[in-house]
Amino acid sequence: MPRFYCFMALTIAVSTLSGADTVHCPPTIEVKQQLAAPVPGWSVTSDGMPHQLAGLTFFDGKPEDKASLAPDNNVVVKGKSVASWTFGVGDRPIWVACQYAGTNVVLTRELPKSTRTCLVTYTAGVTIAGLPVIEKVDCK
Repeated sequence: MPRFYCFMALTIAVSTLSGADTVHCPPTIEVKQQLAAPVPGWSVTSDGMPHQLAGLTFFDGKPEDKASLAPDNNVVVKGKSVASWTFGVGDRPIWVACQYAGTNVVLTRELPKSTRTCLVTYTAGVTIAGLPVIEKVDCK
């Protein structure tokens, strides 16, 4: 899909996110990537495009512990996929990780201890980096 259409789809999707949400991944990030070693005969350049939000994962504990949580339920409502997670009361904190297209940079943060559920709504038929566009995140 041309970058313009991906950017427009993301802009529309992110515009529905509320600033009051406990989970609000930045829609884009800028990173400085470089080669670990030069490649003979090639020059390095950057396209200057920001990296768009492509995915979101919840974790039981810090993301480094690799305890990602699968959704408890996934339903289709009005042509949109809605995934839901329910978090129990426990000692281990729940974390969220925001993944971005075209980079391995991931933003993570702990959810407030009061968070018990999260619903993530995905736009049908529109993807970024092969993943459905996140339209809305609602955590309570």
